[in-house]
Amino acid sequence: IWERNYQLAFGSIPIYVMFMFWEDGGVAGYFGGWSVVAGILALLGAAGGMLVALSIKHGDSILKTLATTGAIVLSAALDHYLLGGPLTNIMCIAGVIVVISICNYTFDMSPPEAPLQTEPKNDKPDEEIALTKASVKF
Repeated sequence: IWERNYQLAFGSIPIYVMFMFWEDGGVAGYFGGWSVVAGILALLGAAGGMLVALSIKHGDSILKTLATTGAIVLSAALDHYLLGGPLTNIMCIAGVIVVISICNYTFDMSPPEAPLQTEPKNDKPDEEIALTKASVKF
């Protein structure tokens, strides 16, 4: 996944540079309109993309689903409290279910499953196995 991200990123750089030089930086000039806050937000967005790539690479499907639903619940709660968005009873019940499922998955106390045995059972004595191998011709 990292190799594909680098290929896409480095492949787009010449295109953007070409457009930048074609327009002579536009009305604001090269890097015009960028503030320190805008630069920090751009870096945070890039870091968030890298975290998403890491979670996709190393997480299992249940963990990814729980992370996505947890993000949706957090977004809905912040939308309601900060921006005055709707928060219905159904949304609250769904949020509680998501939080409980995340806690159940995170704090699972069941013992891990024993690994499967891959050694075949031999009911024949060692001498009989050696004779069988010796009598087989290729």
